[in-house]
Amino acid sequence: MIKNILTYCLLLLITGLAFGQEDSWTLKKDKKDLKIYTRNIGESGIKELKIVTEMQTSLSSIIALFDDVNAYTSWVYSTDEAKITQTIAPNHIYYYSISDFPWPLNNRDVILSSLVEQDPETKVVTSTSTSKHDSYPRQKGMVRVEKLDAQWILTPKSGGIVHIIYTIKTDPGGNIPIFLTNAFIDRGPIQTISKMRDMLKKDKYKNAKVDFIEELAEQSYNH
Repeated sequence: MIKNILTYCLLLLITGLAFGQEDSWTLKKDKKDLKIYTRNIGESGIKELKIVTEMQTSLSSIIALFDDVNAYTSWVYSTDEAKITQTIAPNHIYYYSISDFPWPLNNRDVILSSLVEQDPETKVVTSTSTSKHDSYPRQKGMVRVEKLDAQWILTPKSGGIVHIIYTIKTDPGGNIPIFLTNAFIDRGPIQTISKMRDMLKKDKYKNAKVDFIEELAEQSYNH
């Protein structure tokens, strides 16, 4: 009888590990212009991050900023270098970037496939970036980020507002303690979002029109 109970409990534990690895989102911070959520995923212990915010801008402005990979050093947190390595299509590129890590840690590099898609009816734009770590030569002195999945969901609203949901799950690799990774998980994305707002005010992006992006309606965007 006891053996059967133990077996049943073990099955419950295994089932929980197999199907309960993705928790619900937990609100970590509620700032004036954005909300930050985290949740546990997988077995690594590293949390997934979600940021929800809105910006007075256009879809084309945001995608034009995303497409300008060389400018990532100006607004993407801790980026020392960024360049396109391959253009598959106007809406699909591969790009390589290097992130500066404080001494004594080695800098990280990553090669990403970035695909932009738009729903023809709702006009919602989804930009998805996924690590393709073996598609670019390993660089001396760098730790290659092998696990990274990020997504921007851009939903146009009336009045020239774009509702933004940004999610990212990544493992920086190396021997960084998990608790330290989780403690600072939102620092980079928060600063990135803040600088993104500033970049979108520049004429280069504010007046941009991306051929494969259609706006929700004829609107005036006051940046």
